[in-house]
Amino acid sequence: MAQTSHSQPISAQVSTARIEGRLSATRSLALRRLVAWGLEVGLLVSSAALPWALGEAVRRHSEAETVPLNPAVTLVQGAIAQPLGLSRQRLVTAVPPLTNVVWFSALVLPVALAGSQIHSLVTRGKTWPKAWLGLQVVADGYSRLGHSSLGVSAALKRELGRWGLPMVVAYGLWLGSGAFPSLPWLGGLALAGSLGVGATGQVSRSRRAWYDYLAGTRVLLLRGGQVPSRYSPGADAQDNDYLNGQGSAKGTYALTTPLVGLTTEEYGGLTAIVLSPADSAEVLGPRGWRRHLPVISALAGVVVLGGLGALWLDRRLPAGNSGDALFLALVENLSQNATSFSDRQAAALALASSQDPRAVPLLVDMLGQTGDPSLLDTLQQALVTLGPPAIPDLQRLNLALANDLMALPPEQRLIPQLRQRTVKRTLAKILVLHSGNLNQLDLSGTNLSYVLESPDAFTLMLESQNLAGIVWQNAVLSGARFRKATFFDPGADGRIDTFDDWITDFSGSDLTEASLVAAQLRHAVFRNTSLLRANLSNSLAPYADFSGANASSAWLIAADVSYGRFDGTSLVGADLTAANLSHASLIAARLRQAHLAGTRLLSANLSQADLSEANLSEADLTGANLRQANLSNSWLRGADLSQANLEQADLQGSDLEGAVLTGANLAGANLAEARFFTPERSPGDTFVATVAEPEANNALVGVDFSKAVNLRAEQLEYVCRQGGIHPNCGAEF
Repeated sequence: MAQTSHSQPISAQVSTARIEGRLSATRSLALRRLVAWGLEVGLLVSSAALPWALGEAVRRHSEAETVPLNPAVTLVQGAIAQPLGLSRQRLVTAVPPLTNVVWFSALVLPVALAGSQIHSLVTRGKTWPKAWLGLQVVADGYSRLGHSSLGVSAALKRELGRWGLPMVVAYGLWLGSGAFPSLPWLGGLALAGSLGVGATGQVSRSRRAWYDYLAGTRVLLLRGGQVPSRYSPGADAQDNDYLNGQGSAKGTYALTTPLVGLTTEEYGGLTAIVLSPADSAEVLGPRGWRRHLPVISALAGVVVLGGLGALWLDRRLPAGNSGDALFLALVENLSQNATSFSDRQAAALALASSQDPRAVPLLVDMLGQTGDPSLLDTLQQALVTLGPPAIPDLQRLNLALANDLMALPPEQRLIPQLRQRTVKRTLAKILVLHSGNLNQLDLSGTNLSYVLESPDAFTLMLESQNLAGIVWQNAVLSGARFRKATFFDPGADGRIDTFDDWITDFSGSDLTEASLVAAQLRHAVFRNTSLLRANLSNSLAPYADFSGANASSAWLIAADVSYGRFDGTSLVGADLTAANLSHASLIAARLRQAHLAGTRLLSANLSQADLSEANLSEADLTGANLRQANLSNSWLRGADLSQANLEQADLQGSDLEGAVLTGANLAGANLAEARFFTPERSPGDTFVATVAEPEANNALVGVDFSKAVNLRAEQLEYVCRQGGIHPNCGAEF
């Protein structure tokens, strides 16, 4: 028969409270926890940051054909863009294949690392940094319960409290301060918050951080032995403190205080815990009401869902018989059987005032069928009263009438032309009346082109209106007048270049001869748009995207298009005098015979661009990339090409008189027939030219021409006299 006996106290032998006279246990624990936290943060951040940086480097420098961004990366990018205030125009949509692979790993690695660390914390109480530094996280009552694993719930509570609270507080401070949307500030606030949360463990008597209290855990410092895993009934209240470095300097300590009324007994090697009824209630807590918690929750959910369903049905059900009777009476008055025009006019206006959603298609259908000019004006007035809800039906009628006008013979176009003019005027008036409240209004494909000949003469006049956020994709807006109009709004947060900005999209639209003088076009999208002879002078269009657009003979005089994109854009004969194109991307842009006098092109990317016969006199091209650009027969008089990259550029026949080339890269540049100075002819002899001694200047001092090609003797002589560098300078000149 098994013997029954009370278990004896079990004490854990631990080392002294000092490490060879260097640090007390308290300080050692704090220092090690800080180092472990730094290692954990570094590992997690590096697992995402390093692959992302590698992928970004590949994206910027790879010449491989791009492919759509990985769907998983696209999903994550869209999810974080709005809360972090990232501009939608800066989101990446196409990358080289290698970048896709590396960026996908930047998503997988942090998740795998965090999962493995949490699993290790649940099962062993240690992450890799904690194990390396001799730390272990245990449940607060682990010695009472006889095991050291935390459990999933405790581990998740601890980690969410440890990382989640600092991030939430930092994000709130970031949004509420002027630091938004600067991401370095968010990172700094999160770092400070994490350190602050960790510091709560140093002001607590038990050396437990607040998240340890939340999860019911504590951190132990392991030195010279394993962590005790059994209950010791003979311990006193001071023993708890030693776990966190608060014990006395020397001695042997039991680890925890016993539960009230708790005794242990051993039967044949098995240990049983015996509790009195009172102690059982104290330990386990009241549980009767919890049995009914699922039922109570289910009933509450049914009540809430029933209420929401009733509210939804109440809003969706049609109006009573009185509303239907009124609607039918007005429809009858609008029919061809109405006794007088005044009755039909009154009925149309009454329908518009009723705000009945069935009125919109009815009035639009009437507009598409009537040929009475007076009734057309009345229907226009009624639809303007209805406002933006009428736009989709008007847009469909607009497209249908445009197709009819193309198919009908000239003698049958009069009535459709009058209807189309009415539709255009109606749309224009709605845009004016609702200026500033048009974000995400879709007018794609709408025909609002100007017509100069009567009877349907029309010009879209929306000058000084707030049209931010409208989608004009593939719309016909030729001849439109948008002078001083606003096509950008910072959105609800009031800050520019964030996710909620109202940005106008003109992709694929026809803006031939349109006027956008002094318009606000920040971030506006003009991809593949026709801007032939359009006037964008003095417009404010930083970050605007003109990729693939046809802006030949357009005016952008004194326009601000800094950081704009003109990749593959046709700007043949365009006038960009005194425009600001700093940091703009003009890769493979066609700028033949363009006027760029005095234009700012600082750090602009003009690689492979066609600038032949272009006027770049006095232009500022400091740090510009002109690699493989065609500058043949161009005017570069007085242009500043300091630090510019002219590698393999074609400068044949160009005028470089007075151009500053300090620090420019001329490797492989073709300088055949390029002119560095203008020879003077004697007035009495037109056949004999007398070359005056060129004035000394610093434009070519120190410029390396050793790798330039096709330099003639007179060019080389001038270069050497002006302080240029060439292997033949010392020998012959």
